[in-house]
Amino acid sequence: MTVPTPESAAALLAQADAAGARVLREASPAAATFLTTLGGASAGFFLAQPVADSDRGVGATALVYALAVLAAAAALLAGRGSVRAGFSTRFGVVMGLWGAVLALGLSVGTTVPGLAHEWSWWAPLAVAVAAPCLVGAWRERPR
Repeated sequence: MTVPTPESAAALLAQADAAGARVLREASPAAATFLTTLGGASAGFFLAQPVADSDRGVGATALVYALAVLAAAAALLAGRGSVRAGFSTRFGVVMGLWGAVLALGLSVGTTVPGLAHEWSWWAPLAVAVAAPCLVGAWRERPR
């Protein structure tokens, strides 16, 4: 191992500072708020499925869920001054994971006979659908 020169050490420190500044620039309180709201609303929607015993109940839970997601999106747009142009890769990965769990859970839970009112199906899915959003919100928070 070679001993670093003052110039190489200074270059390495500058590179580390630039990487830290990039993480701070990419962090977004609006994205973290959006993901937290989306995760909570999705979990609540999944937990409401076993008790929604009529078309009216399912419609009501879907309406509340849609309003929560729209409010979260409005908050994200309102905070766009704190969001850099475009979204980070990690935000896209979180949204992809959330969408996959949501689509799989809803499609299986609403088409397989007997799962529509089964807590043992919806409760673990509520955790699974919220997890990517909550982890993503933690990662997106400003430091």
